[in-house]
Amino acid sequence: MLPSVEVDPWRFCRDAQSWEIQSDVAAFPRLAHEFTQGALFCRVVGRVDQRGSLSLHVSISGEVGLTCQRCLGNMPYTVGLERTLYLARNEAELERLDALPGSDAIQAGERLSLVELVEDEVLLSLPLAPMHAEGECSIRGAQ
Repeated sequence: MLPSVEVDPWRFCRDAQSWEIQSDVAAFPRLAHEFTQGALFCRVVGRVDQRGSLSLHVSISGEVGLTCQRCLGNMPYTVGLERTLYLARNEAELERLDALPGSDAIQAGERLSLVELVEDEVLLSLPLAPMHAEGECSIRGAQ
């Protein structure tokens, strides 16, 4: 299991800090229940843009295994996420940032768990009901 990595998100961004890890999905507490196997490479970089807005650039990639909901067999799945998340201090700022075109924002407090942030982003990217393409299930009759 991965140790918790908690940062001050405001300082992390202002100081342009970064964090990266390559790990088996079983090491992520909440991802271990979703995947049958695989590994992820994760990178989080703090940034300050030209307007002075603080953001986290999150990159996650890897090959993992999901359980097909049609045949219950292993299904290879490629994770490929690139997302910039702006930091908001309160609900009003969160709404303002979310209203900008192509903008995603999170309300950040004094501490932020980078492991939980990565888990959240991966979980939000998963298909609702993962299934092999028609005709690719491993069990006959599961089509």
